[in-house]
Amino acid sequence: MSSRRRTLVLGLDGATFDVIRPLARAGRLPNLARWMEEGAHAPAESTVPAMTFPAWSTFMTGLEPGRHGLFDFTQKRAGAYRVRFTNARDRTGATLFERVSRAGGRILCLGMPTTWPPEPVDGLVVAGFDAPVSRGSDPSRTSDPALYRQVAARVGPWMTPDLDETAEAEGWHERTIELLLGRVERKTRFALEALRVMSDQGRAPDLACIVWSESDTVAHHFWRDHDPASPRRVEPVSPARSAAVASVYERLDGACGELREAFGTDADCVVVSDHGSGGASRNVVHVNRHLADCGLLRRRGAAALDGAARTARDAALRVLPPRVAEAVFRRVRPAAAALESAARFGGLDWSETAAFSEEVNTQPGVWVNRAGREAAGCVAAADYEKVREEVIAALAAWQLPGGGPVVARARRREEVYRGPFVERAPDVVIELAEEAGYGLSLVASPWHDGSAGSVTTLEGEALAGGRGRGMNGVHRPQGVFIGHGPAFSAIEPGVVHLADLAPTLLAGLGVAWDEELDGLALGPSEYDPAEEARVAARLRNLGYLE
Repeated sequence: MSSRRRTLVLGLDGATFDVIRPLARAGRLPNLARWMEEGAHAPAESTVPAMTFPAWSTFMTGLEPGRHGLFDFTQKRAGAYRVRFTNARDRTGATLFERVSRAGGRILCLGMPTTWPPEPVDGLVVAGFDAPVSRGSDPSRTSDPALYRQVAARVGPWMTPDLDETAEAEGWHERTIELLLGRVERKTRFALEALRVMSDQGRAPDLACIVWSESDTVAHHFWRDHDPASPRRVEPVSPARSAAVASVYERLDGACGELREAFGTDADCVVVSDHGSGGASRNVVHVNRHLADCGLLRRRGAAALDGAARTARDAALRVLPPRVAEAVFRRVRPAAAALESAARFGGLDWSETAAFSEEVNTQPGVWVNRAGREAAGCVAAADYEKVREEVIAALAAWQLPGGGPVVARARRREEVYRGPFVERAPDVVIELAEEAGYGLSLVASPWHDGSAGSVTTLEGEALAGGRGRGMNGVHRPQGVFIGHGPAFSAIEPGVVHLADLAPTLLAGLGVAWDEELDGLALGPSEYDPAEEARVAARLRNLGYLE
């Protein structure tokens, strides 16, 4: 690599300036506060949807979902009412790690989602939570088992299954706070030891990327305790629970400082999140119930398969120990995907259903039951656009009980995405509205309750969140970007797009790329000819240029 400049990326999954800024002003995040003051910082626009798999994939490749191919944790199978679980094999486009390694650089990548299976690099890749393990990170599931064993022998595994996020036992929240803080410390020790071992071997990484998921987890489960105005808050709140979000951020700030010191303060450093976080409304919404109310979907009957499948799936996840559940699903390989598919699609009358949703909050959208494409499609090709128009109109008219829209935007998928994988997205892409600044959550329709409508207002214990109730903290489309070091001293970005980070980091590392990326390298205000062409292409895609 020419003009190589070592770079450290610190990924804080789900981090938001709504938490960082007030804590920084109060002197509780000394490292992030100093880097923001001395370097560059800006909101980081996430993908649509603003979710882990598509967003981190865009960060790694510089491509939006329509071009890299990952939209969610699962993917609806073409021509079938079934889903499959996705992983890095479903993504195209070279990652930062592949490009840097191919150019002669060394890599350390820990905890990055959608890196399973790990790609071969010069260095070490340990996948994030999507690695199929039940008892902690397994050396055989990394890019360099021998190097992983050397590190783990000193400090233990990168990841252990110490937190069941579906649990609802008394005292769960108090125990979880300590678990999250302990996980930050364990991952930090692992990263520090990995840097030491690689350096001792003469293999110090040129690009190190460490991702902590704890900032996302604490927001999902403790936002109502953190935010006194949350409509999901229930008093009294213990001091530990009200301080949980701030405590995790403080611990992460310390971890970032330690890693920066160990990596080298003369290197470039980027802090980034895949999306932001915020509070949830007490209302959760049910797309299929609304489609049924509008005459676009029909059920087969009260004793539907989806309810039974949902019960079986949830029981397996709740009752079986992780090791046993993994063994069961591995022995009966299609079991997990089949149960998930039945839970989403099992109860619909396909002969009378023109449009349907998977009803997953991670990818809100509606599919048209198109003849010739779906297994039992009933919408003729000539009526496809007409049905999409009806769906968009129905979603636009959908109102909350107290007034106000349920859906902020409903768009045809080709209006949101471009590229070879647009057809992997639902026919209509939904962006849910906020209610008084708090996000709505899409959950499965409660068909068993004949009196339920398309919006459920949660009460009592349900306000804490959980399966079928949405989390009390939800994703927001703006995450964080902080750049500190030589490359960022003269940059004053307004809003950064996640797709901009790959070309920015590659440029700093002296790695060239030939193909068009969706992002633009942050840097001088004047564009070179190639960059001008990319800006013009982006503006045309957005409809600003003819």
